[in-house]
Amino acid sequence: MADGGVGVAGLVLAIPGLVDLCIKYGDFLRNKISNYRHIAEISRLYELITALVMGEMSDLLRFFKSIESRLSVSTRDDVMKMFQVLRDRLESVSAILPDEKPGAWDKLKFAFQDKKRLDGACKDLEQWQNRFLRRAVTFLFFGDLSTSEETSPSARQDRVTERIKRIRSAIIDDDPGTAVAKLQLDGFASSTTFKRLDRTEIVVVEDRNELVEYRRYGASAGPREINSLLVTVRDFATRLHSVDPVVMGLLKCKGFSNDAIGHKVALRFEYPSGKDNPRTLEQLLIDKQAPKHSMSNRVALASKLASAVLYLHSCGFVHKNIRPSNILIFDDVVSHSARSSHTTHPYVTGEPYLMGFDSVRKADARSNMIRVEEWKKNIYLHPDRHRMQDGDEFTMVHDVYSLGVVLLEIALWASMTEVSSFGKALWASLEKGKERILEPEKMREKYIELAKYYVPRCIGDKYRDVVVSCLEGLKDEEESRLLDDRDGIVVGSAYISQIMSKLEDISI
Repeated sequence: MADGGVGVAGLVLAIPGLVDLCIKYGDFLRNKISNYRHIAEISRLYELITALVMGEMSDLLRFFKSIESRLSVSTRDDVMKMFQVLRDRLESVSAILPDEKPGAWDKLKFAFQDKKRLDGACKDLEQWQNRFLRRAVTFLFFGDLSTSEETSPSARQDRVTERIKRIRSAIIDDDPGTAVAKLQLDGFASSTTFKRLDRTEIVVVEDRNELVEYRRYGASAGPREINSLLVTVRDFATRLHSVDPVVMGLLKCKGFSNDAIGHKVALRFEYPSGKDNPRTLEQLLIDKQAPKHSMSNRVALASKLASAVLYLHSCGFVHKNIRPSNILIFDDVVSHSARSSHTTHPYVTGEPYLMGFDSVRKADARSNMIRVEEWKKNIYLHPDRHRMQDGDEFTMVHDVYSLGVVLLEIALWASMTEVSSFGKALWASLEKGKERILEPEKMREKYIELAKYYVPRCIGDKYRDVVVSCLEGLKDEEESRLLDDRDGIVVGSAYISQIMSKLEDISI
């Protein structure tokens, strides 16, 4: 990089030095870009660089600087790698811009030649901000950094903590009654029309851009059982009430309503802004008429879904039902002419959002040991969930296993529920009248076998490693032993290093 006010930084071996260097590069680049702000293509980049130097992104970078001594070796290496790549991105953006004030030729050149490169730079910076956010969520809410004596809270750190709390939607009213009053909605009018999405329990409220999932209780349920369910629903609705769907891959929960006559509670969700036409991932996977999506689209889909699972776990909940029928894909709201230009389904995957919360529970609560009998659902369950012995309560690692099966399906672009495709590998016998599905451990072995054989051909070795890590249960990479799920920070950090980082690093 030319001197231009930055100079040669030399070899930086620690996170604090890398943070300072990135912010220094950003400040230099911001001053450089200020000469170009009147060019439309640069205004967005200027806003992102400003956030890096003095806004939210700067807070995030300095937060990692403040906790460097608290990070494990593997986590520190992961974060340092991110800072090094961010520094390289800033250098590459600076190289696009000449040092002198732009003239008429520069403006014309930007309009025709450099616009695509600048758009790519903006997407890179937005992507890296999301990566830093995911890691900050992990360190703040899977562990307990707030009790540290090593780092005294600063105003800047308080700001980033509050930002992550908003993303995590963890600001819950002290008075449960206040939360109920805020989020308990009136029931639906008798004239309301509903449509259930194919192959799922998710219901669309027609003409209202609203989705509903029901938590049911029996007609004989007593007040204590009903109240326990309402508490879980209230807490869940509160945490998802102010989520950022774009960042988190989770839909904003409008609230809930109790249908005492139907013996069920409705969790009610908004469509994401600018989105319509929800379909399940399973519908896409079994659509024989649609073209197979590109590798880059499939990796992006997998990364967003893995991120949604991370955020849900950071909220203190386990999902218990991660499968394609509980993942919604939306189209962008576009004009009729755009729909015919291969910019919507079935030509692109769309944005994924994790749903299917009819069994969600707090991570620190005991599971209901209820066996799942329907094979199209239980093929996504961890082997422990088939055994159903004491100590087999549902954990975050079990969710990660289910995610691994879904990521395998995304790579193959096929549903394991379809016995005419890869799904036939899960059956010990398909002979009529003697159908028999594989035992749970044998099924896991088959999934891993499929991942190791087919995924490298479809997407590559890194994606294969992600799928295998999910299916094996996030092993300790140094000792090759399974991690203890009771230690949230260890599992959260392993999820970042073995799942998120590897998906982020895939370049196609």
